[in-house]
Amino acid sequence: MRHDRLIVFGAVALCLLMPIQTRAQEPDTWTDPYQPALLPGFVGDMDAYADAPRYTIDMVLNVTVTEATITGHQTVLYTNRTPQIPLDTIVFRLYPNLESYGGQMQVSNVTADGAPVTPKLDDTNTVLIIPLPATLEAGASVTLEMDFTTVIEVGEEHLYAQFSYLEGVLALPNAYPVLSVFEPGQGWWQVTDHPQGDAVYSETAFYLVDITAPADLILVASGSEIDMTTNGDGTLTHHYAAPLMRDFALMANSRYVTLTGEQDGVTVNLYYDPGVRRGTSAAQAGLQMALDAVRIYNTSFGPYPFSELDFVQTPTSAGGIEYPGLIVVTDDIWDASDPFFEFVIVHETAHQWWYSLVGNDQTRDPWIDESLAQFSVAVYVHDLEGEAGYEGSIEFYTSQYEDFIATYPDQKIGLPVIDYEDNAYFYMIYEKGPLFYAELAETYGYAQVITMLQDYFAAYRYEIAEPGDLLESFETSLGEDLDVLFEEWVGEMPVG
Repeated sequence: MRHDRLIVFGAVALCLLMPIQTRAQEPDTWTDPYQPALLPGFVGDMDAYADAPRYTIDMVLNVTVTEATITGHQTVLYTNRTPQIPLDTIVFRLYPNLESYGGQMQVSNVTADGAPVTPKLDDTNTVLIIPLPATLEAGASVTLEMDFTTVIEVGEEHLYAQFSYLEGVLALPNAYPVLSVFEPGQGWWQVTDHPQGDAVYSETAFYLVDITAPADLILVASGSEIDMTTNGDGTLTHHYAAPLMRDFALMANSRYVTLTGEQDGVTVNLYYDPGVRRGTSAAQAGLQMALDAVRIYNTSFGPYPFSELDFVQTPTSAGGIEYPGLIVVTDDIWDASDPFFEFVIVHETAHQWWYSLVGNDQTRDPWIDESLAQFSVAVYVHDLEGEAGYEGSIEFYTSQYEDFIATYPDQKIGLPVIDYEDNAYFYMIYEKGPLFYAELAETYGYAQVITMLQDYFAAYRYEIAEPGDLLESFETSLGEDLDVLFEEWVGEMPVG
């Protein structure tokens, strides 16, 4: 990708988701079902997160000409991992009920350790508060079960159409009740405003998901499909394992075909509709871009631990959207001659490191993942084109940011999404944000910034990072105080 092409796609970026089969036998250890979804060198990572949430979900997907419906049952083993804070409630998020998603979700038959409980919904119907029959002490676990139904009607298109049923394509991220995050000192995360950007904030967890769907549908989901059962009624049951992933997404279309490659042991799949725009030729070019991005980010930041990474063509109105182990790319740019096509693939691939593996509150601190994903595009260009390409990328970000603040107020990059009005979110997070990392590179050297990012990734992989964590990690790597620089660019940092 020539750095001058970044100018084109950066401008476009402003335009910016039956029968239940019983497994034959109980595995020898709890980690066995998940192992195929991890590269061999990372199977041992699961033991360190044995107390992370474990979802077991059975879904049945029914599709008609007017709507798609998921009926499901899920069991969640939840361990109180707080620092000595007893819990009387546990909160799940029903994201399809957000206005920005445009779906409908209902939950029923909720139990805690087998005892029926009566949950409470907030006024938005997106926060489900489950009272526990007994206080859950730190280190103790509870098993929660619930039934749920999720519906999306054909043609519903809200915000980025991330949750939709359009042109025969099903985009169903977070189509199940998702555990919220408990933050010491603040309680359960319950943000419901979603004017733009990303809506989900969740912990690394383990997923075993069975999805029964019409046999003609090609399903693409987070994690890896480890088995498939043929039923006698025209359906298939797909068995997925998704260990150490932050949430679970599902896409489906009867017209998808697949192009596959491999990089550093990771199977990279592109699912596309050959009848949409330049389907096959774009997929062939896009696969190489994806393989290059995985190689470059593995080397620059740290290894991608999962055995699979999927790219899926959908009618999203965003250029692309990231999910753990799964990236969607819009139909509108599915053309290798469109430079935004490459940008989206590269930017969203970076989110597998920044958001999926190293998590953050995307509503409160969008700069932590989005600005870093933007800078990662410049890292990609640096690897392919050298210093000149990297400088061209940074110059473009600079010109876009300076043009914006010539007319509109400048703001810090460390604000919540709701504090940016209209296009300010894009220009502060996506154009000014990467310049923060460029400033570090200008001051301390590009190689030093790469080392800092490697240390940060190693320290917070599978974890949740806050602004103070990023500051502390960078200061430790560099051996210098960065308080002044962070306050200048990000804003006031937490004390302690």
